[in-house]
Amino acid sequence: MAKRDEIIVVRSLAESDLGIFSMHRLSATSKQRAIALTTPVARRLLSDRLFAAGGADLDLICVYGGYGNRELRNIGKVGKNWRLGGRKITANGCAFLDSKDFVLLRSVVGNDGDHPILMTFIGRQRERLLHAGIVASLADSFQSSVAVVTAGSDAFTALSAAFPSVPADLAVGAPLAGEDAAVPDQAAGSDGR
Repeated sequence: MAKRDEIIVVRSLAESDLGIFSMHRLSATSKQRAIALTTPVARRLLSDRLFAAGGADLDLICVYGGYGNRELRNIGKVGKNWRLGGRKITANGCAFLDSKDFVLLRSVVGNDGDHPILMTFIGRQRERLLHAGIVASLADSFQSSVAVVTAGSDAFTALSAAFPSVPADLAVGAPLAGEDAAVPDQAAGSDGR
């Protein structure tokens, strides 16, 4: 099987995106419970079939700090806007994230659901130098608070190192779905998807 091209999507979080985190729900001014994506990003991230269908539930592995989770999350079109949604993210470490921090998504281009998407976060409080490096190196690449970095570039190589290792219990097996997805907040690598 030939290796497929990869991208890393870098989204500068807006205040309205913070509602996806359980720690921010009480103070969130927006009722949005998803992370906004742009149409050009959705077109690169999703296969032609899924883009035409308005999105789908995709296998997503989230690792940040000591938190790890693998489940189906919806990337879909809501009205005219594209969003990454799903259940709230319960990681305590996400309480330190704020607007202008970053969510990073790593995926094959044209994902048809046949490959998982990796997700992590870069915050000013905990990853100060990495955050500053993203701001400095990608400042001209952001359009509507989103930048796409392609495999083979120096930026892709640098950002790839920002993704924590995926614990074996998350990397092997299928994502949780439906009622199975209702797991408590657990540390990555502790059999806590």
